[in-house]
Amino acid sequence: MNCILIETSAYTDLQAHVQRLLERVSALQGLTGKSPTVRWLTADDVCKALSITKRALQYYRSCGIIPYTAIGNKVVFREEDVRRLLEKNLIKAE
Repeated sequence: MNCILIETSAYTDLQAHVQRLLERVSALQGLTGKSPTVRWLTADDVCKALSITKRALQYYRSCGIIPYTAIGNKVVFREEDVRRLLEKNLIKAE
């Protein structure tokens, strides 16, 4: 176990900074009415939601059709991005 010592004044400044950040997040939640939490989907989840193959999803990623985040070898997609893609390409019945 490592132990790190810092001065009391530095610790107090750090606490104040964290408190300000928490207040900003709280204010943003109040303005938008939603929590800033994000739901992440795996490639399998997105393929099922869009009824496409993994290769098609790879094509969508490489063409910039759907945004993604790569964490090491794991690729994840924000649920909101998938929903926005579906809504953007919705063809309404007349």
